[in-house]
Amino acid sequence: MDLKKFQKEYHWMNGLSEFFEFTGQKDRWDHIHKALYHDNWFRKRDVMIELCSMPNSNPAHVKAWMNALLHEKLEDVELKPQLLATLFRKYMLEDEFLVNTCKFINYWADGDKAAEMPDMNDFLSRGQVKSKLWIVSELAKIVDGSIGNVVFYGGWYNFIAHMLFTQFNVNKIYSIDLDEKCVNPSKRLYHDQVEQGRFIPLTRDVSTLSWKGKELQYLDHNIRTRLLKEKEDEIRQHNLDVNEMATVTIDKMNMVINTSCEHMDDTWFEKLPSGTFVLLHQNDYFDNEQHMNCCKDLEEVKKKYPMQSIYYEGELDTFLYNRFMLIGVK
Repeated sequence: MDLKKFQKEYHWMNGLSEFFEFTGQKDRWDHIHKALYHDNWFRKRDVMIELCSMPNSNPAHVKAWMNALLHEKLEDVELKPQLLATLFRKYMLEDEFLVNTCKFINYWADGDKAAEMPDMNDFLSRGQVKSKLWIVSELAKIVDGSIGNVVFYGGWYNFIAHMLFTQFNVNKIYSIDLDEKCVNPSKRLYHDQVEQGRFIPLTRDVSTLSWKGKELQYLDHNIRTRLLKEKEDEIRQHNLDVNEMATVTIDKMNMVINTSCEHMDDTWFEKLPSGTFVLLHQNDYFDNEQHMNCCKDLEEVKKKYPMQSIYYEGELDTFLYNRFMLIGVK
């Protein structure tokens, strides 16, 4: 694979550069970034020497990693995201996020799932990563360590949950997305937190959710159907509200985060109770065909999502478009 093709397919390495600059590991990451993304042979040499000297390295793995570093000079070397992710993980000394990213990528490694693998250049694009780190930086200036239970609307695979778990005292994170295919991969990203009951991905249309005070709820149609079938006479006799009986409480929430406002109408915000602590992102990327609800500037965002208190308002130039953020109380 020539350098231009490599840079196109593995542009997500630049997103990792943003991540490791934030975590203070950029100097080390630069070695492997320059070795592969910029085809720097001095860095290739340094990385290979270090890989050979690392303890507990499987010789077969080291050989595969060296083939990856020298791929443009070797025939029949097939570069795959799974191989590069394990190389990054090893060289970055088992960084927790890269360990989980390997599990995430390996979810699609075999069989029919390979064709459904998400575009890593989107998931870990420079703009995606910068915008999520922006959230963490500004939120840290507002909250004092603990943020309790957090719910993400349009959570996707939820890259930012890692940063919240590492930077704040988080009780639970609920990640709600309309696409059920987001559930199992996100469980790979946050295996330990899933096992601890601290990361809970759910498949729901966020516009259909309801609130009772700070408790987030949804109507379970399967329960409703079963109740109407099994307790129809009792419901009619006592004039019971079957919708109330079939309403499930998810949890009491301390914060709502929606970084996907451009993908949905404003129903989700309209249904939030007054007094809800909310963080939201919008953007002016009207040309993206997946975006149905963009804003031209920050003033339009503030009018669309009125707050009684605004703790932060700002915009971020991602080169391709401008991203807007509000943190405040509805």
